[in-house]
Amino acid sequence: MKEMRISVKDMVKFIHSGGDLTSEFKSNRRALDGTNAHAFLQKQYCEGDQKEVFVETLVEKRGYSIHITGRMDGLRYIDNTLTVEEIKSTTSDLELIEIDTRPDHLAQAKLYAFIYMFNNNIRSIRVRLVYVKTKTFETKDFYKRYNLSQLKRFFENTVNQYIDWLELLETHRKTKMKSIEGLLFPFDEYREGQYLFMGAVYKTIMTNDILYSTAPTGIGKTVAALFSALKTIQTDKDKVFYLTAKNAGKTIAVETVDLMKEKGLKVKTIVLHSKENMCLMDTVDCDPEICPYAKGFFNRVNDALKDIFVHEDVYDRELVLLYAKYHTICPHEFSLTISNFSDIVICDYNYAFDPRTHLIRYFEEEYYNPILLVDEAHNLISRSRNMYSASISLSAIQELKKHVKGLKFSPKTIISKVIQKIMDYANEVQLYKSQFHMKKQPDDTLLSLLEQLSNKLEQILNENKKFPKRKQILDIYFQCIQFLRIYDLYNNSHRYVSEIIKDDVVITIKCLDASMFLLDTIKSHAKGTVFFSATLHPIDYHARLITSGHGKSLVIPSPFPMRHLGLFVDDSTSTRYKDRNRSIGRIIDNLYALLESKIGNYIIFFPSYEYLNLVLKEFDSTNYEVLIQTKNMTYTKRKEMIKRFDNVEDKSKVGFFVLGGSFSEGVDYIGEKLSGVLIIGVALPQFNKHNELLRSYFDRQFENGFDYAYTFPGFNKVIQAVGRVIRSEDDIGVAILMDDRYSHRLYRMMFPNNWQHAITLPKGAYLSDTLKLFWKQWKHENNNQSNKYN
Repeated sequence: MKEMRISVKDMVKFIHSGGDLTSEFKSNRRALDGTNAHAFLQKQYCEGDQKEVFVETLVEKRGYSIHITGRMDGLRYIDNTLTVEEIKSTTSDLELIEIDTRPDHLAQAKLYAFIYMFNNNIRSIRVRLVYVKTKTFETKDFYKRYNLSQLKRFFENTVNQYIDWLELLETHRKTKMKSIEGLLFPFDEYREGQYLFMGAVYKTIMTNDILYSTAPTGIGKTVAALFSALKTIQTDKDKVFYLTAKNAGKTIAVETVDLMKEKGLKVKTIVLHSKENMCLMDTVDCDPEICPYAKGFFNRVNDALKDIFVHEDVYDRELVLLYAKYHTICPHEFSLTISNFSDIVICDYNYAFDPRTHLIRYFEEEYYNPILLVDEAHNLISRSRNMYSASISLSAIQELKKHVKGLKFSPKTIISKVIQKIMDYANEVQLYKSQFHMKKQPDDTLLSLLEQLSNKLEQILNENKKFPKRKQILDIYFQCIQFLRIYDLYNNSHRYVSEIIKDDVVITIKCLDASMFLLDTIKSHAKGTVFFSATLHPIDYHARLITSGHGKSLVIPSPFPMRHLGLFVDDSTSTRYKDRNRSIGRIIDNLYALLESKIGNYIIFFPSYEYLNLVLKEFDSTNYEVLIQTKNMTYTKRKEMIKRFDNVEDKSKVGFFVLGGSFSEGVDYIGEKLSGVLIIGVALPQFNKHNELLRSYFDRQFENGFDYAYTFPGFNKVIQAVGRVIRSEDDIGVAILMDDRYSHRLYRMMFPNNWQHAITLPKGAYLSDTLKLFWKQWKHENNNQSNKYN
């Protein structure tokens, strides 16, 4: 028999879920409120009443041995009648709750009652389902009496339905494990460095370790990581999470799964997107009286799940939307349900690491063993800080006061208190004079007021479904909730920052280092974690700021010959802010040299839009096609501009782009799409109060604040930009690093191994001569190769 263990709650949640998808929010604070509400009722138990009563039973049926366990909230004598009590905390209006509002709640109590009756030879029992409102502890209860035969039928029907689903899962599990065991690598040969990377990934996961790997673009990191991770799957609890920062990364991962499917792989794969990206409504509002896809969601989700599970294997956005629309259920929640039964989950970092959006079922509870593959992991440092930061603005609260006009039981009083508190604090710290203020501890008074405000707004949103300003109120409610969630996690790496931004007072709980949070997630819940990128450089910097220094490292050498990249350093000019005007002439000379050395496509990368525009103003573009990146470009505009690099015309083409933007990372300019880049400066992050906070923090942590706040993150952008040039073994191109700091010892030490052939231009030398010589040599070599085969 196949043995398994499941809680009553989990079995009921799957088989008997019903009712609407609600928008109650779960946070550390809300979970604590629920615990307090339970405790409040249990403290009222009389002598002889029992709480948290453990029950269990073993069912052997249809080849399964199922150990079912649970804890009853209460076993009591009420009016001299033995009663099983199930307590559910809620923030909803009790008047709106009936006994069948959430069928799974009553079903849970009924299963507890049956197991207790069966084990203790009791013929009849009463069930009490009681809802308690958090904060106020008001209650509403429902009583039902059952005999043993009634509950036995209900129990057996529940178990049979569950086994039906288990048999479906078992069929897939056997097929999956057999396909993984027999799966061959989808290419005839391994690329150089690929096999070494695969071995490291496999060992890391099998030993529940952490790995940082710098692996160059072009060796096939995605297929290597996924193939190796799949080979480590041993139980149904093992689930591969492919985490990536960009949609392009999701697309590559899906294509890789499809490639392995062609080789016989049988796995279920879900691609998760944000709620906004999946919503079928014009406005995201999960209230069941607003959204038809939330209304009755739990009544229909199991049918939809079985439908898609039986008929499909790779659940991308379009497929999930199609099935969700057909079954009239919320696509986003549907995709999260599908993830429970998927073997590979492809999603953004935040689904694993963000405390506000992570998947509790995988990263708080204990059942699953997530295997984490973190792509383009250099992005995680800044992303993780944002995950553990939150802001609230004075203008948002002032706008809220306007939006609630006309509401019954208006929250204007508490809104006014929040506004006054923010204004008083701004005056107290002389914020309008200094523009920026920081302290180590948050303002507990403001937090208390925001909690009162969020509770009031939640009540308003529940009671005013059709209010014209509902969306605006909802947006500010979310801001308050997020702020409170981060406050719950406040520690020594946080700072309480207030600043003036465009005449507005903005209060921020700012995280300077999220590594301890990420490490806790990994240590507590992950089976193994692999961080990989072409630019995890220096690795120690990334390891310290992602997992507090924990983890092993591996550097995969580039498989591409160094000579394919002509790397030149022009250290004759300073591009520091104070020297920018004096640098323009030299930059334009180098740009002309680049464009005239060979007709092709080129990019000049700047540290800022201001610098870009200074040079563009002086550049004579008559003989060239010029593409210009602008602030806040839409996704469509960016895509159109990248497509312009697909062809080489009869004159050189040059893109004026910024370092660290969407054109310098995650874009493949393969072959003739890109012949070279000119990089202006060392990409230091902007000097401002926020980065100076980082510098100060890292000075205390590592005695190396400037490098951690400025040098290392800046140079990573430079490596990314240079990496656009050589994307395959056949690519040939040039990269010019222009700044006097590139000859400093620190920067030379940071050069990756495949940059050691860099040539510094001799004083007085012209870049044009050097570039023409580089291309001449390649033309000569290609001619020799042609003659050899003629």
